Amino acid sequence: MRTSQLFRRYLVIIPICLGTIFVFYVTNNFMDKTRNSRDLNADCDCSKRDIPNNQDIPNGQDFPNRQDIPNRQDITNRQDIPNRQDIPNRQDIPNKQDIPKKQENIPKAENVQNVKKIPAIPEQTDPKCAREPKDDPNVNPLSKFYSVWYDPPTEVAKKDHVKILIWTELWDKQMRKILPKGKGAKCGSMPNCIFTGFRSEIHEADAVLFEVSNLQKDYNASVFPTVRYPRQHWVWYHTECPGFPSINFETYRSVFNWTITYRADSDSSGAWGSLHRTYQRLKVEGVDPNKDYTVGKRKLAVWFISKCNTQANRVAYATELVKYMHIDVFGRCGKTVCAKWNVTCMPGIIRQYKFYLAFENMICKEYLTEKFWRNALANDVIPVVMGANRSDYERLAPPHSYIHVDDFKSAKELADYLMMLGQDKEKYNAYFKWKTHPPKNIPLEEGMWCNMCRELFNRCPTKRKLYTNLRGWFEGENHSMCDPMVDVKFKELQFEDNRFKVASYA
Repeated sequence: MRTSQLFRRYLVIIPICLGTIFVFYVTNNFMDKTRNSRDLNADCDCSKRDIPNNQDIPNGQDFPNRQDIPNRQDITNRQDIPNRQDIPNRQDIPNKQDIPKKQENIPKAENVQNVKKIPAIPEQTDPKCAREPKDDPNVNPLSKFYSVWYDPPTEVAKKDHVKILIWTELWDKQMRKILPKGKGAKCGSMPNCIFTGFRSEIHEADAVLFEVSNLQKDYNASVFPTVRYPRQHWVWYHTECPGFPSINFETYRSVFNWTITYRADSDSSGAWGSLHRTYQRLKVEGVDPNKDYTVGKRKLAVWFISKCNTQANRVAYATELVKYMHIDVFGRCGKTVCAKWNVTCMPGIIRQYKFYLAFENMICKEYLTEKFWRNALANDVIPVVMGANRSDYERLAPPHSYIHVDDFKSAKELADYLMMLGQDKEKYNAYFKWKTHPPKNIPLEEGMWCNMCRELFNRCPTKRKLYTNLRGWFEGENHSMCDPMVDVKFKELQFEDNRFKVASYA
């Protein structure tokens, strides 16, 4: 009886013990796997700084060939793999801060056999890629308003053509006259420089031209190309001075990477005229060294002006000047005799006079417009100039070809000089001697279209530039590029009876 009771008791105890042992085994095995998994992953640092650079990645030849990969049977036998108890616990793995920095842990290449030395990035060897002084803040303070950097040297095939896409219209839709068929060359000396108005060719364009008067006041991405392709220049093109901004510069920060303006420090020159073009024209026309330039000029001074108001420096000066001499004033401000863009009407009138008032609408650095180059010099009339400093005229204009208002203490003194000069044939003709005595080393400046083509052909393929503050560059630090206008209330003026009056249409 007692034996049967013990037997039944063992039958109950044995399964309980076996079940307990099984549960302990399964639980311990699961915890080991979990712990080991964590411990093995603890030293994995996948932060961004550990991603290898391109130069850290071995070349194809550094990878083992397929035959060098060991066969399956050569792989270590399973028994050679350490047991779990040989794998360090988590607390035995060094903390991240204890791990030596990557650069300290890697031996120098020269101390390791069969390690290829990574060559340093070579210096720019292309002469076109020499760093320009104007990009140095110590030389040009305006360089702080744009960024310049250079990509590593690359082998770039020399292009046998360039393409310029005119994205906006030009001056009251004048593009149809410039490119009547929508595409063609505009520079006779560089027929491989093609201009196009077809926006579908954006991916082929080396430069994309944006004329400022046809830009929206605030930047709007929807009216710009959707992407700027590599090595493509977005050109901000402006012929006027900073006194008449037509865009909100703040919204156009870091949009443009090239400029074309009248200033010499632009990426490409858009000057209204130049010594080179002037003397090239004289070669075609021919020059008579004995010509008397007073012949046929029965009148003293003429002025074509369309913008006329009390705040303009030129109008304030002219108001005083007309008190001492007679000036015929034509244009919107005076008597209308020619349309503004009628280049065939104006010469016939201007050539009747001895002097032309080439007064610019703002007094700005290097601002010499068509008033000087086309209206005066091209019509054999002496320009009386107001605009840039005299030093700019000495550098940009033919020598002794103009009369600068800054050379006179007052408007009366200037008037007396002009009336005297108009009566002295010899002194008057001396202002045309420049035609037969060109200066030496005249800079090449063939006009906006050719200048742009030449710059694109000669550009450095690795140079990058971006105007981060276009207003600062264009207007100068603290608006230093132009003199301020006269500080009086704005009123439109009209020239009548040899004096300026408040315009009736104002």
